Parts: sequence; C-alpha cells; structure tokens
Amino acid sequence: MVADSKKSLTRDDKDGNALARQAEPTLRRAGTSLFFKLAVGLGVVTAFGFLFMRSLHDTTTTPYTAERQDLRSWTLVLEPASRPNDPLLAMRPSPELAGGLFQQVFSRTMESLSAPIAPAVPLVLLGEFDRVVRDRLTPDALLAAARVAKLETAAITPRCVVHRRVSEPGGSRQLFFVFFDAPSVSQFRRQLGLDPAALSPVLFIAGAGADFNSWLPQRVNSEAECLASIETADRSR
Repeated sequence: MVADSKKSLTRDDKDGNALARQAEPTLRRAGTSLFFKLAVGLGVVTAFGFLFMRSLHDTTTTPYTAERQDLRSWTLVLEPASRPNDPLLAMRPSPELAGGLFQQVFSRTMESLSAPIAPAVPLVLLGEFDRVVRDRLTPDALLAAARVAKLETAAITPRCVVHRRVSEPGGSRQLFFVFFDAPSVSQFRRQLGLDPAALSPVLFIAGAGADFNSWLPQRVNSEAECLASIETADRSR
C-alpha cells in the first residue's frame, strides 16, 4: 500500500513537471510579448515627446512680423520715474506695433501674459540721469536734446525677440521683448556721457506680472540671446 502511494506520488510529480515544462514556453512568450509592448509604448512616448518639443521650438523660433509703417511712428516722452531703474526719457511706438507683437507672442505661447500699459523704449534711466546728466540738463532740456538729435525719425530696426525666464521662490517670472538696432540711440547716450552698452534699446511686449521696469536695465547679447528674428513687411490691404 505504501509502495502504491509512492508510485502515485511519483506519477503526480512527473505530471506536474510535465505541465510546468509545457507552461514554460507560454510564460516566456507572455513575458516577451509584455516586454515588446512596453518597449513599443516607450518608443511611441519618446517619439511623441521629441516631435512635440521640435514643434514647440519651431513655433517659438519662427520669425515675427512687424509692419514697416508702424516702425516710423515714435514719440519722445518723459516718464514719471521714481526708482533708479525706472525710465526717465523713453521713446513710445505706435499702439499697432506693440499690440501686433503681443498678439504674436500670445498665439505662440498660449500663456496668460500681460502687456505693458504704455510700452516704450527706455533711453535714459532715472539713476543714470541723477549720476551723470542732472548737473548739466534738466529733464525738459534732456527731452529737447533728444528732439534735436531727431531720435523720433532716426532709423530704428527691430532685430529679434528675446525671452527671459527667472525662477523665484513660489514660481517664476518671464518676459518677452524686442531688441533693436538703433545707432542713433547709442550716439545720443554717448553724447550724454552714458555707456550705450549699459542699456540696450528694447521694447517690452509681454510678461508675467505688471512691474516691467523691474527688468531694467537690459543688456542684450544678440548673438546668444535672440529667440526669433523679426521681419518687416508692408501692411496688407
């Protein structure tokens, strides 16, 4: 009886081993199939991410457009500056120029951004004026000197759009602005005894937050910092 039980157990073991051997290929195939599916899924996600980032890069680096006639209307103004980095003397563009560029930034980023209430290109900051110019010129005389230099009608060419992003506790700030080639502005600052490179001619067009003057002064390295070029065109009819 004991022998019969041993024989029965031996047969059960053999049957179990046979079933295990039969199951091994199935398990291997299942494991291989799962690994293949995971690999394919990872490849699809990676490819999608690459295509998305390339599309985003292409969108943000596509040239912006400024209408040529909007670049001919500039107005010199004295700003109500109170802090050293606030602009005292600035040059205001047409509303169409600033508004059109803001819409282009928004359509590309689709982010919640603000536009300056009165966008302008800063020419002289209050701190610079107090340190270097005030003993020779009043603010009104400074404005008159800028008009004599014909800055309102001098050539000023938009070169590119620059994007700044600064990480801070609790979030980040970002800014989009236009950098200009403006030889007449550089010459005017030099005549005042100011360093042209200390204040690049820029026009803030969009940013997170309302205090745009907190980004001043801007010193732009156009070779390294331009995000996208700006093309000029005649207004379509």
